[in-house]
Amino acid sequence: MASIVSWSVRKSILTALGVAGSFDGAGTNAPTIHGLGASASNSTLILLNGHRLPVSGINHVLADPNIVAPLALERVEVLADGASSVYGSDAVAGVVNFITRRNVDGFEATAQKGFGDNYGTFNVGAIGGKTWDSGSFLMSYNFSDRDNLAAADRDFARANQTARGGRNFQTTVNRCSPASIGLSAAQYNALFVPTTAVTAAQTLYTGYTSSSTAAAGDCDPSKYWDLIPSEKRHSFFASLQQDVGDKVTLTTDLIYSNRKNVQHVTRGSASGTIYGTGATLPTGRAVNPFFRTLTGATTGTAPTSYTVNFNADELLGSGATIEGTAETFYGRLDAEITLTDAWSVNAGALIGLDEATQVNTGQLNAAVFNLALNGFTSATLNGVTQSATQALTSANAIDVFGSGTSAAARALLTDNRQLQMGDQRITNLYARVSGDLFEMGGGAAKLALGAEYLDYSLEQDIVRGNNLGAASAGSTFQHIPYNRDVKSAYAEVFLPILKDRGVKSLDVIIAGRVDDYSDVGSTKNPKLAANLEVIDGLKFRGNWSKSFVAPALTSRGSNAAGLTGESGFNGVTGGQLPGGAPTISYASFPAAATIPGCPAAPATSCSIGAITGMLLTGGNGNLKPQRGKAFSFGVDFAPPSIPGLSTSLTYWSNKLRGGITAPTPALALGAADLSYLLQLFPAGATATQIGAATAGLPQTGPLNTNTYFIYNFQQNNVLNLNVTGLDAAASYRFDTELGKFTVAASASRKLKFDQYFGASGTVFSVLHTAGFNTTFPSVKAEARLNLGYSRGGFSASMFYNYLSGYKNWSGTVARPVVRTNGVPTSGGDPVKSFGTIDLNLSYRLTEFAGLGETQLFVDTTNLTDKAPPQYNAFNTNGSAGYDNINASPIGRVITLGVRAKF
Repeated sequence: MASIVSWSVRKSILTALGVAGSFDGAGTNAPTIHGLGASASNSTLILLNGHRLPVSGINHVLADPNIVAPLALERVEVLADGASSVYGSDAVAGVVNFITRRNVDGFEATAQKGFGDNYGTFNVGAIGGKTWDSGSFLMSYNFSDRDNLAAADRDFARANQTARGGRNFQTTVNRCSPASIGLSAAQYNALFVPTTAVTAAQTLYTGYTSSSTAAAGDCDPSKYWDLIPSEKRHSFFASLQQDVGDKVTLTTDLIYSNRKNVQHVTRGSASGTIYGTGATLPTGRAVNPFFRTLTGATTGTAPTSYTVNFNADELLGSGATIEGTAETFYGRLDAEITLTDAWSVNAGALIGLDEATQVNTGQLNAAVFNLALNGFTSATLNGVTQSATQALTSANAIDVFGSGTSAAARALLTDNRQLQMGDQRITNLYARVSGDLFEMGGGAAKLALGAEYLDYSLEQDIVRGNNLGAASAGSTFQHIPYNRDVKSAYAEVFLPILKDRGVKSLDVIIAGRVDDYSDVGSTKNPKLAANLEVIDGLKFRGNWSKSFVAPALTSRGSNAAGLTGESGFNGVTGGQLPGGAPTISYASFPAAATIPGCPAAPATSCSIGAITGMLLTGGNGNLKPQRGKAFSFGVDFAPPSIPGLSTSLTYWSNKLRGGITAPTPALALGAADLSYLLQLFPAGATATQIGAATAGLPQTGPLNTNTYFIYNFQQNNVLNLNVTGLDAAASYRFDTELGKFTVAASASRKLKFDQYFGASGTVFSVLHTAGFNTTFPSVKAEARLNLGYSRGGFSASMFYNYLSGYKNWSGTVARPVVRTNGVPTSGGDPVKSFGTIDLNLSYRLTEFAGLGETQLFVDTTNLTDKAPPQYNAFNTNGSAGYDNINASPIGRVITLGVRAKF
């Protein structure tokens, strides 16, 4: 019986050199080569039996090979070189090709149960098939069930991370109840006296209990969300291969997959102005009956209005969820036709469908919050500003400091259901003719000519509240259609220059491809490769290529404004901008000196953390393909004199230009050609100016009374990377009287990871860091060691997985990141290296419980239950206390399983 088949795509790629899996919260898995991928568009191409898969997801769509039933997988092939010259878009870093089984005689079934700390898995699967002289048929089914992993079940994910040498996010950024008050002067509530001196513009936290004693309002919101969502998945795969006569072979693959994910999330937060008796009320505002007067002010008189920042978790408790589903169908029919002994034609068609949904329920409705806080909310719908008002009483107002909120008002706060649906389709027609051209010194020169037609479509439907009140009373519907077709042609020539003439062999490959996109123009991508085998077992290889990644449909959008499911605009303060509040230089933005709240000359800059403005998000209708250049040189050594030994070493280099991302203000302001992303309005933006900036975009949140800046956080071709590294692998398999042994190791070491933004941005290195580059992992080294042993029916394999230490350059570090000319150069928090051990034990029986040949196994991941290294981060509804790109929060999982063959 074959060795145990992996139960997830991630396990099946762990031994592939330089390949890792990147996951999103919905459960989609996107394997990447050298970490270059899984961004707005994946720079690693995912194939199944050499062909594209349908993409899955809502706003960030990626091909998910998990749709294939695991028992149907035979192996994974990795081409860690640019391959757009043959495959087209996405193959900048290379190609990961999942190959399925073709010949199965009989029936196999398996079941397994995984046990972890407050976490578990369950899988059952079967495969059956028949092989005959002229063909074969197989079917495979799998059901998998994965528990959710709550942040509260991992100590390292708590808000207070000081026990592990981290920060206490509970006291610095998370105060749930009562609400916090933002003051413009040194004032405070006598009910809660700060332990340190109060400074102007400091945020104070006030509160009381029924006995009027002070309450600081600290809390840990991590108890409300999941680090990993639960998932249930059904997967079905069928394949038929049949010879028709002597010259035609037909092959068809069919896939059906259905999955459902549920993630618990926080209720959310909102801010607004609360008014008391005696306050000057703007139009439409009302006095809140639960207003608390601030007494004992250190300066001035107690205010009759102030801004409150409210987190709803303590008031509403748990109950908010994000539920995602995906139903996928894939079908391919392929014909291989032999024309002559030397020439053949391959032609076929495939179609893929994916219907995905995402439903958000139970989160705080900011419009209802504002109505309950001060009786007013507004929204821009179809370019027209509308408002809603209500008189406030103790029955409909919110008490942000105590327990006075009525049950009816509390229920309305979570009337905020949002629905997103995505219907994605891919149609691919392809044909290739290949054969021998002429004889050369090393054999027959070969030529392959091919053409493809691809049609992509995506239909998105979005239903969400209209920002004027409860979603059940008023919601907006948005239909966003995306379309693209691609016509392609390619050629590949194989030239065997020499064979057994001074060297064992020398061959050269020349390839090129042209792709014509209906929306982003055409691209031309060549490739040149050579292989030199000096003697038996010693081969040198080199490769140079140009590649590209077409913008994802959900990045480019459906209109000139780049309308996508993530598009929108809403009011923010500078401190709420992505990456934190930027500091604006007066030399670059002279108008900043006249913005209310910014210091006048002789000051030379202004930090706009407290300044109110607006943020634009979503796609960009002007996006172009990302361009890449790749070069690699390597040597393979497998001496015939030492059977079972194989080694390889590869130097690789990737350059990416015009990578698609949304640059944070700090990065954009460091490149002169990106300064246009920030607009300043010292007198406040007018309705006309706001309308011009937001044309074609929906409003997704309340606006501020005054808009002094507008920042465009839409996606752009702005990221440039220069990355180099070394890959090494070695394995030795040998037999002894005691049994068969395997010793293997693979490692990947990045030598350079430089990046810059725009055409004029400063080049800087992010090698040996994480957190600053949130798209591509830039850790220096990773390795995987394997020791294996087998004798008779017993086999054992132990793996050691290693990740080198690095610096945390995120925005939540305890040790500040040092910047020079706006880019990071040093500082940050050290993150320790991380190593885990996996152990697999199995025993094969010729017969067990009447099942026939049977394999019993125990598979343990993270044998020592090692927690991920401390990483100063606390991402609401995401990772906390660990690096979600480079580490897993799951811990040890012991899986017991049985596999039988009939």
